[in-house]
Amino acid sequence: MAGPVLELRNLNKEIPRPGKEPFQIFNNLNLSVREGEFVSIVGPSGCGKTTMLRVVNGLMPHSGGEILLDGKAADQVSDQLLMGFVFQGASLLPWRTSLKNVLLGLEGRGNNGQEAEQIAKKFLDLVGLNGFENHYPHELSGGMQQRVNLARALAVNPRILLMDEPFAALDAQTRSFMQLELLRIWAETKKTVIFVTHMIAEAVLLSDRVIVFSHRPGTIKSEFDIPLPRPRDMDIRSDPQFLHLENQIWKQIEQEVKAAGGFAQL
Repeated sequence: MAGPVLELRNLNKEIPRPGKEPFQIFNNLNLSVREGEFVSIVGPSGCGKTTMLRVVNGLMPHSGGEILLDGKAADQVSDQLLMGFVFQGASLLPWRTSLKNVLLGLEGRGNNGQEAEQIAKKFLDLVGLNGFENHYPHELSGGMQQRVNLARALAVNPRILLMDEPFAALDAQTRSFMQLELLRIWAETKKTVIFVTHMIAEAVLLSDRVIVFSHRPGTIKSEFDIPLPRPRDMDIRSDPQFLHLENQIWKQIEQEVKAAGGFAQL
């Protein structure tokens, strides 16, 4: 069996403070992610989930430990193992159309011209935005803007897709719809996904595995395999096994919130 596509080994992140002990964000993170696996990260606010994604993506340096891609140190791997990052906000350039926003990542890799445009259109179509190529961000709803954001990340054909609470700013109805859309897109692309969320039900619905972080400094408290059958729809949220998993994960987070000093940490 092939090894994991991503491994974190004793990964640490701290922020130096002159004259004080370093501020520890997370420490001793050990995690393996298989090719095509959908893994969600949950835990109390401030436990280092988003920082972990940024460190894995190379947006921030780590303070210790290792990040391995296909068994090789991340800084020694070529861009064939490129990661895509979907932020909380769509972060679209307001003066560029949907098509031009999706082209950004491709242009950054030197992929221009008709071929790049065809790739961008393909992924706009995949996220359900066929016909909206020439619309500007202000002409799109919040859910549509996040679709552009997702298409932009997918267009560069990343091996690993990192998603940082991508639906947090959406209303409940749109969020539910986007969850189903993400399930559809993941089923089509089979991308490896690491998904940060505060919503336990969202994590259970989407994931093959849910990782629970402890309170800061964050480390992995527990893991839950999600054996629910795929494909999944919203009806599965009333399944007794779904509700049991949701409750068990919540109990783990509740323990960490109390240990951190109360629900003000949520």
